[in-house]
Amino acid sequence: MTSYSCCLILLLFTWNTTAYGPNQRAQKKGDIILGGLFPIHFGVAAKDQDLKSRPESVECIRYNFRGFRWLQAMIFAIEEINSSPTLLPNMTLGYRIFDTCNTVSKALEATLSFVAQNKIDSLNLDEFCNCSEHIPSTIAVVGATGSGISTAVANLLGLFYIPQVSYASSSRLLSNKNQFKSFLRTIPNDEHQATAMADIIEYFRWNWVGTIAADDDYGRPGIEKFREEAEERDICIDFSELISQYSDEEEIQQVVEVIQNSTARVIVVFSSGPDLEPLIKEIVRRNITGKIWLASEAWASSSLIAMPEFFHVIGSTIGFALKAGQIPGFREFLQKVHPKKSTNNGFAKEFWEETFNCYLPDGSKNSPASASFHKGHEEGLGAGNGTIAFRSPCTGDENITSVETPYLDYTHLRISYNVYLAVYSIAHALQDIYTCTPGKGLFTNGSCADIKKVEAWQVLKHLRHLNFTNNMGEQVDFDEFGDLVGNYSIINWHLSPEDGSVIFEEVGHYNVYAKKGERLFINENKILWGGFSKEV
Repeated sequence: MTSYSCCLILLLFTWNTTAYGPNQRAQKKGDIILGGLFPIHFGVAAKDQDLKSRPESVECIRYNFRGFRWLQAMIFAIEEINSSPTLLPNMTLGYRIFDTCNTVSKALEATLSFVAQNKIDSLNLDEFCNCSEHIPSTIAVVGATGSGISTAVANLLGLFYIPQVSYASSSRLLSNKNQFKSFLRTIPNDEHQATAMADIIEYFRWNWVGTIAADDDYGRPGIEKFREEAEERDICIDFSELISQYSDEEEIQQVVEVIQNSTARVIVVFSSGPDLEPLIKEIVRRNITGKIWLASEAWASSSLIAMPEFFHVIGSTIGFALKAGQIPGFREFLQKVHPKKSTNNGFAKEFWEETFNCYLPDGSKNSPASASFHKGHEEGLGAGNGTIAFRSPCTGDENITSVETPYLDYTHLRISYNVYLAVYSIAHALQDIYTCTPGKGLFTNGSCADIKKVEAWQVLKHLRHLNFTNNMGEQVDFDEFGDLVGNYSIINWHLSPEDGSVIFEEVGHYNVYAKKGERLFINENKILWGGFSKEV
């Protein structure tokens, strides 16, 4: 290979990574690098690219405080592992974490960065180039969130057998190992959830319902499975509608008309919060009440929807929640975040500005001259809502514990714990490689991988054979489809008597391990219909 070719390849790679910008990633060097994909924003600004000049990268909008907390869970887990004297001793895990902005295009932009580095490593350019700033290959990726995004990412990572461990993508389509060879997850797939929804409807003897689903790889398969289960139980479906956060106003109006004119009082919804939000806002505007909403886990606790001003319309919500986990020390770690101290986390600066509605005077995009008001709540009443306002400079002495923010809502660590578990799963796979005895390994003739030269496909092999005990004393092992089987909590929306916020009262559970007919438990005495009534 000529030096010209070498420089050309490195130039292309440099363009790919720097185009993302240093403030748009969290990155730390290490012996082994893990990639991360998190929705730090809820979407991208609509922009018509007329191609009269070079297209610019679209702007991410609507800040997601929970997404930042999930990212922090990954960093916390890595730092905890690096401090462990028993797990991967004498080795340091690093990370490269990007914002997906809850869109496929941004997620693929980041994924190409992971793949490009791995391909450059496979070319073994060291003998041709003086690569002093060499970044090791990404040997596994934690993410993404939405099933549609993970589907796109999995198709790309699967080409190179780079393991992907998602913490929130539950579509049953992702269990297809012929298509998604390197995909695993620490969240149960939706097969059981759709069945549980039908079981709840059968339990209450409802037989006339409507269905709504996100028009993506999460909503469509989930609601399809529910319809199959409903048919077996003689539950009739009055209407079936598809929605999206990108639906135009006319499409939303049509769906609302169907709901308003339907005699079905129960509506089953398989959707994420961002996709459901435009529909709920229009339903609230029309004041359509008297409906019972059955929520999939992706929106059952979303603060985009669970808002006091929406409660009179959707207060009769019963939904599914993932089993909560415990992460000792995580609360204190979250409280330590600061843009000057979190030097490896390029997202900390924007988090600080969003939390305290100020700007950091170091070239921030929210300068005093033209600051875009990005203040808002956890999921979507946040960044980029288009309201122009001036911000005062941040002092740097703001107290994170003095403000109410979803970032510090660690009462029920569900997705955050799944992130934590995903990182530890990868670490334990690496530990199995580290402690492998020649002759007893998983590779040809019982050979072992070299931990100092480990490749992504070797980590994937060990993840498929993983078996370890997590910090809660539970066995973790992925099944043949790359899934972890888990149970669900059943929650009901209540209004807090203290501050009027929406709280999620646990009213039952669903045990997928139990016999058919014994999986569902509901404590009806805890359920409030419409937020106040004990009667269905």
